[in-house]
Amino acid sequence: MHSPRQSVVRTGIATGVLAVAVVLGGCTPGPAPTPTPTPLFTSEAEAFKAAEAVYREYTDAGNASRNGDSSAAPDKYLAGSALEDDIKARRDIKAAGLTVSGSLVVQSFSGTKYDPRGGSVAAIVCLGVGDTRVMNKDGQDVTPVGRPKVSAVAVEFARANKGAALMITRSESSSETCAASGS
Repeated sequence: MHSPRQSVVRTGIATGVLAVAVVLGGCTPGPAPTPTPTPLFTSEAEAFKAAEAVYREYTDAGNASRNGDSSAAPDKYLAGSALEDDIKARRDIKAAGLTVSGSLVVQSFSGTKYDPRGGSVAAIVCLGVGDTRVMNKDGQDVTPVGRPKVSAVAVEFARANKGAALMITRSESSSETCAASGS
């Protein structure tokens, strides 16, 4: 039979040997694996379809806002330079004493690029502007004479805060040619 002192010593030795075995045995965890980002879309066609839906929703919200719906929020579809440019354009129009009325129409949407790793999408949008008017503070129509009825716009979209939604991050005039149709 062992004395209590011998049992404590043997337990202490066993614990020490186990600790050394764990340290020397390489049981410490290695670096955590880096997760592979999940693509936002399963195909280029799906990415283009989602981007088109976002742009059409943005256009609808902009039309509603321009035509008096104070609850419309086209800005919620914008981020980055697209948001900054939109804010600046609205300030410039207001400072010049101008208002814009009427509705824009998405006549066509052509996806041009999809990056599955970053989730970004690029497209050319043909936007019907023929139903819009620019009015000065006296209520006179100062819409530029000879303005094309359809304008091409280069648009870029990116994943919103690494989330599942796309946002418009860049939008500028394009030299692409759009066929005039409708209004």
